[in-house]
Amino acid sequence: MPLDIKELSFLRGVVIPGVPEFGAKLAEALQSVQQAHNNVETQVNGNSTGGPKPPGKINGVQVTGQNGFLHVAIQDNNPIYRGIRYYVEHADNPQFTDPHVVALHDVRNVSIPVGGTRYVRAYSAYSSSAPSEPTYHGNPAQPTAVDTGGPGPALLPSQGSGTGSPGVGLQGPGKKPFRPVSGAPPTR
Repeated sequence: MPLDIKELSFLRGVVIPGVPEFGAKLAEALQSVQQAHNNVETQVNGNSTGGPKPPGKINGVQVTGQNGFLHVAIQDNNPIYRGIRYYVEHADNPQFTDPHVVALHDVRNVSIPVGGTRYVRAYSAYSSSAPSEPTYHGNPAQPTAVDTGGPGPALLPSQGSGTGSPGVGLQGPGKKPFRPVSGAPPTR
């Protein structure tokens, strides 16, 4: 959200005896600060008055399986900022209980050595935003199972991602900026 410095026109007209250009110079300096602030917000997808908006929902996710691997391709035709991160989650059930998260950073293809039959969904986020809505291979009501055509490793319980809790999906870098230990407030 762009910074808007209030009362610049008023400040521009302020005259101090002996320094008649004070108001104009002060307004000019504040406009420079405003422009620099707004440039940084745009470059980093920041928002000094709150968290940045998440990216739009990705357009599609295609998945194939062979030799114990999933190959996932994400289609994203949204306008995006540099620094976007993509996430793929896979689970052995269509409810995505205990999903395993694969962080792709800024790439939109991945091969995952997982084995068995898996369900897949994908989403995106910025490093300091909440995640976008997920897109499913198939549809949210009935995700499509993919047989990888071979065995894979025994998967340990999911530890999640970002500030999300273990076994919880759709977090990306985290829906909340801080995860306390047993309810303790953040310390700095």
